[in-house]
Amino acid sequence: MTTLIGIEPHMAMFIRPERLVDSAWIGHVPFAAWLTAVARPNRFVELGTHRGMSYAAFCQTVRAEQLPTQCHAIDTWQGDAHAGAYGEDVYRDLSGFNARHFAGFSQLMRTGFDEAVSSFADGSIDLLHIDGLHTYEAVRHDFETWLPKLSDRAIVLFHDTAVRERGFGVWRYWREISPRHPHFEFDHASGLGVLQVGTQVAAGVRQLLDLAHDAEGARRAKAVFSGLGDAVVQRHELESARRSAVHGAATSMELQARALAVANQALAHRLAQSETMVRQLAGSFSWRVTRPLRAVRGMFN
Repeated sequence: MTTLIGIEPHMAMFIRPERLVDSAWIGHVPFAAWLTAVARPNRFVELGTHRGMSYAAFCQTVRAEQLPTQCHAIDTWQGDAHAGAYGEDVYRDLSGFNARHFAGFSQLMRTGFDEAVSSFADGSIDLLHIDGLHTYEAVRHDFETWLPKLSDRAIVLFHDTAVRERGFGVWRYWREISPRHPHFEFDHASGLGVLQVGTQVAAGVRQLLDLAHDAEGARRAKAVFSGLGDAVVQRHELESARRSAVHGAATSMELQARALAVANQALAHRLAQSETMVRQLAGSFSWRVTRPLRAVRGMFN
């Protein structure tokens, strides 16, 4: 119900991501799933994919919701000043995962952003995620270059709006561009800006953007999505700790076991808190969707 978090919930937000890799984006996975399910874009483009944490979440939702969305990840897979340089294994790993899970609607385009833009018709992109080089100049250039390609339903996402170090300038451009459009910003997981560029966005997305003018509603929405995101982060941390314990067992089994026990105890406590919130939200969602059935039953009581 909208009174709980200010927007209509969708079961997609309870996603269990099939791909979990180290990334500052993990905490936004539930929101990515909700946004995809609610906005139902015909075409999604991501500028800067790296190991594919965010991209896989969008694609998983497209598949789960059986949407007609065509997805495109654009990256050189060579790194940059902020992501650092990395080897060919990063691209091979993601390419294999993409082929196994999202063949038919997802394309990895190994090229520069400027070179790729001519591959898309004007007005053809409904959802654009900008997450390449994070300097002010680069982010501004990416947005302005791809702006003609956006449709009248378009939403643009800017990651790292809360990072103010190492030459990151997304926050500066977000501060400049957001007042010109309906928008909403999440503070957790390095920050995520949600910008309405089109005039015909989905009603559920408009509800979220309207919360920018409702302090209490915005607080609730941020708390729910950050809590759901934290549960995904905790799952990744727990699985990573288990893998590390197994990997290091031959040389330091006892020490690894002790460290894992401490980590498990802390993570279990945090996960329990997040799962309690998820159950409350799921119960609220179930209560709303079964309301027509309860009404019919009431007619015969």
